[in-house]
Order: sequence, then C-alpha cells, then structure tokens
Amino acid sequence: MQTNKLGNTGLEVSRLGLGGIPFQYISQKETGEIIGAARERGVNLFYTSRMYRDSENKIGLALRGQRDQVVLGTSTHKRKKTEALKEVRDSLGNFGVDAIDIYSLHNVLTLSALKEIMSPGGAYHALDEMRNAGYVKQVGISAHQPETILTALELAAFDVVEFPLNYVDREAAEGTEQLLEELQKRGIGFVSIKPMVFGYAGNANVAMRYVFNCRPDSTIVGTYNLDELNQNLAAEADPGPVSRDEIMDTIAESEKKCFKVFCRRCETCVECPRGIDIRTVLRWYEYFDRYHSGDWARDHYRSLRPSLEACDNCGVCERDCPYHIPIKREFARAKVDLLPRRSPRRLVKKKLFGD
Repeated sequence: MQTNKLGNTGLEVSRLGLGGIPFQYISQKETGEIIGAARERGVNLFYTSRMYRDSENKIGLALRGQRDQVVLGTSTHKRKKTEALKEVRDSLGNFGVDAIDIYSLHNVLTLSALKEIMSPGGAYHALDEMRNAGYVKQVGISAHQPETILTALELAAFDVVEFPLNYVDREAAEGTEQLLEELQKRGIGFVSIKPMVFGYAGNANVAMRYVFNCRPDSTIVGTYNLDELNQNLAAEADPGPVSRDEIMDTIAESEKKCFKVFCRRCETCVECPRGIDIRTVLRWYEYFDRYHSGDWARDHYRSLRPSLEACDNCGVCERDCPYHIPIKREFARAKVDLLPRRSPRRLVKKKLFGD
C-alpha cells in the first residue's frame, strides 16, 4: 500500500482510505472484518461523519488497540459553535480516544453556508478551539465547489480539504485544477471523496484507477463487504493509466445503473445555432440534480448569456449527441429548476409538484 504525506499536517496516510457510510448499515462483526482486512493490507485512514449514525462507534471498536497506527477522521454538519462543540465531544467518546486526527466541517455547499460557519458563533470556531486544546489535531472542510474551498482558505486556517473526484465529474467543477494547485502550494492535505459516483460506478476498477491517477493524498471509499474491499485494493496495487474508451464505457454502464444523464463533455454539441453553452448548462444541472447544490447552480445560471430562454427547441444538439442524451428534456427541467427560488414559474411548479 502506497502512503503519502497529507499536506503539511505531519500525517502519513494510505493512498486508499475507508469511508464510514456503509458501516451504519452493516453489523459490528462485518465492520470489524472489513477494517481488519484493510489494516492487513496497509490501509490506515478511516474517515466518517456524525451524520452516519453509529459508524464512529463501530470504527472505534474495530480499531481498539491500534490508535497509534491509524489516522481517524470525522466531520460535523452543524453550523453553530455550541452544536459543533458537542459534536466533537460526542465523537471523542464514540471513537474511545483522547484526540481525533482530522475533524471537518461537512458538506459546505455554498458561500452562504461558509459565511455562517465562519461567523463569530459559527462551527469553525468550535473546531479551532478544540484544535488549540489538543482534542482535534487537524481541521478540515468538505465542499463540492472549488470557489467555496478557495474562499474558505482565505478566511481560516484549514489543514485538510475533502473534494469529489470521479470519472463522471472529471470536468464538472470549474476551477478544480486551480484548486489542486492552490492546495499543493499551501501545503494543505487533499482527500478525494465520491470516487464511486454515489455507488453508481459502472466499473469499480476503472473508477478507482481514474482517481489514483489524479494523485490525491488519499481517496476514501465506502465498502460494504470484503469483495468490494478486494476490488479497491487491487486497483490501488496496480493503478495503470485509464483510457478514454474505458471512461466512456464505464459512464455508459453507470447510466444503466442509475438512469441519470451523464454528459461526457465530448464537445459535439458546442455549435449550438442559438449560441447556448450546452455543456455548461448540463454541468450546472448535474450539480443541482446529483449534489443538491441548488443555490450554487442557480447563481451560475443567472449569469448565462444567452440563457435557455433563447433555446427554440430545434433539437440539433440532441440529434448530433453520440451518447443520445435527452438534452431537450434536461433543458426543460433546467429552465424550471435553475430559476431563482421565487420566480413565478418556479412557484407554480412548487405548488403543483413540491420542491
């Protein structure tokens, strides 16, 4: 198992780490078997969240007696300082430890959420206080938009960043390359998340190899059984280059599994007769639909020129798309979903169908 330095934190982490989502759905015995097998193969990073019910307890029990050999991480979705302080205390008890290596602010999706956690009574100050007291060693943040993280780095002393990397969203986040360069320049640890595209990865080996070739310090993946663990370990042991054909085939398999649209950014549709930036619209709608980043997507949609109102439904883009994406249908949805929350059309939709 390859290990990497986690930025300038002083922590050495395995290139493959285990995430805690699955552990809330399986037994302590199954959790222990997975973690035990992972430890035998050199995995030392275990990362979860307070949101994932009893995952902290299960990880703590499975790693009893190995505290000095592993890196423990967890996170809180609370936004107020008093609430986050309680979360840290609860996590310490659940893990059964005196200090937690990485404690993160979970899923900070928008700049308004960032503003809330950075306010005088915000959750960041709880983690900073616990870091100064020695109960938390490193403070992290997870987000899905580079601009949110880049802004956060200007406002506070974050040690670790969690950010999604996967073969579907390889170009979905504007500024990802800039973000990775900034993290390296600042010596901030980078843990990639969501390598399996919310469980819809069509080919686990291709999915993991793609992420490993992006060279994060570590990537965490949820594992429900030993077969999945062994697949991920095999990809880590031999992460050869991933071809474009492999990515395209795997995206097609993913579509069959989840019935969602995946734009490949192949650029076939760039010549829209009405001048609409089709790839960008689909990108923003992916973030609305898959990552539930509604406010972020709407903010960007407002700047689109020409807007979707210019679309005359000619169907040229859909006709020429080699992957048969129902672009007209996606545009019809985007016209409603990406409108400002209080627009007349959106209010009618909410009244009829809910939000």
